[in-house]
Amino acid sequence: MAEPTSLPFRAGHSLGFMVIGASLFDVLTKLKNDTRTFPKVDLTFSSETPLKTTIIVNLPRNGFRLRFDAPDQRLRLIEIVDFTRMPFTFKGGDLVPAQALPNGQSYLTYKKVYQLFGPTYPGEFIPLKDGSNTGLYVLSWPGVSVTFPIPVAAFTPNKDYAAMLTASAYPATAMAIYEGRFWPEIRKDLFTYSPMTPRSSSLIGRPKEGPADEVEHVNVYGAGRVELLRRSSSKTLILLSQTTPQDLITELGPPDAIMPRSRLSDDLPQKNINNNRGRPQAQRGSYGSTPSSYSSTNTDTYETDFDEDEETNGAEASRANEQQYYCYFEHGFDILLGPPTDISPLPRGSDETREAPQSNLTPIDGHLTVTQIIFHGNIPGSYPFNRHRRSRWSLNYIPYCEKPITSESLFPSFHQTLVKGFSHIWPAKDMSEGMVIVRSWGGDTDSTTGSAILINGEMDMDEDIEFVNGNEGWEREKKEENGDEQWLQNTKLYKFPGLMFEVMHNGAVSALTVY
Repeated sequence: MAEPTSLPFRAGHSLGFMVIGASLFDVLTKLKNDTRTFPKVDLTFSSETPLKTTIIVNLPRNGFRLRFDAPDQRLRLIEIVDFTRMPFTFKGGDLVPAQALPNGQSYLTYKKVYQLFGPTYPGEFIPLKDGSNTGLYVLSWPGVSVTFPIPVAAFTPNKDYAAMLTASAYPATAMAIYEGRFWPEIRKDLFTYSPMTPRSSSLIGRPKEGPADEVEHVNVYGAGRVELLRRSSSKTLILLSQTTPQDLITELGPPDAIMPRSRLSDDLPQKNINNNRGRPQAQRGSYGSTPSSYSSTNTDTYETDFDEDEETNGAEASRANEQQYYCYFEHGFDILLGPPTDISPLPRGSDETREAPQSNLTPIDGHLTVTQIIFHGNIPGSYPFNRHRRSRWSLNYIPYCEKPITSESLFPSFHQTLVKGFSHIWPAKDMSEGMVIVRSWGGDTDSTTGSAILINGEMDMDEDIEFVNGNEGWEREKKEENGDEQWLQNTKLYKFPGLMFEVMHNGAVSALTVY
């Protein structure tokens, strides 16, 4: 891909393809696909509170950074912090003259900014905490703000700010793009409001016959009932052992990929490290973006979670061959199709009909049906990070909960509630202990399939780390001296009737399986 001559921005909307409200998955996938323009990326997040702390994607060689909220992982703020790293344009004109870029000076004066955006109200003066003689003056227009350094001695509250900035301010050093009116009005709700644009750029201006409307939220009601809440269209009900592949395609469109079921065990979806045979290739859907498994490396690592089992034979092999996954990367979940199975029982005290949507579907003998759905959390620091968009869900049938159980709940906060609710079905001891999954044990040592855009688990997770987007995929700039890449912390798998949780060391649920 040829390097673009410029990156256009629109106030209140976007910088190039990075649209306010886009998902972290969508943006990172596109950044990875343009290695020439975006050679390095810094990803900063908190290892202890990944569901609460803002996620920052910094592009140091391009002069801007992106801020995403943690619960929904949607782009909320675009900050240009160096106008000389690459050409930026507004309404077809250069933000900074091309001849000034090699000199490393922006020349973006207040007069130039006024010519671009027009008049506005007085801004805010921010004195620097280190006692510097220079402060910052922030002017904002609908959807955009600009920061000018100004000597403290030159600032007077009642002075005409236009004359003050013209006479004393240095060229602008930063610009912020956001959705909403003026910066002082929107910043308190910047990471909590509902963006107007969809998470996927492919859905912007979506025609009726275009890609299926995105899934905003998932309600799990138990007894095989799962309800998908759509952004603008009607709700979609999935019934385990009843909903067919044709139903899914009608409601969700064709999947981004189709994978055969890898292993007979429902408990441990890890790859077979001794299997070096050729793997079946995914069948790609007819629309949508590159499958999300390409977002972490330049190889399709997603299929390593669906390897064939060399021990499979006989009737079990025949049953496994009938099963396949419909992978909806941009919706944030995978759906297993197979012969109908028994529906898992409800927990003690749960009302089967309470708030649960009903269906008129009847199972058809001999047809494949939905038997399992995996909702991915896309937690930074997890093994499958950026293979799927984040999926948000609620468990709406668990009694005795002080707070609703959602995708943002930490597993320890509701673990014992689940144990109590299902103890009449399974032994409490089996549900209290989790099985350890060692995600850092990849296949071949020279393979990049174990790589991901992650921060070293042994580091201070509040620090950022730089990754190189090169010909061999995303790579960490620095490795351990012995070349050890085993920096993924282990996760644990907890299974209950109808539910299975993959839990990280910080208590975040990286995947929920409903079966």
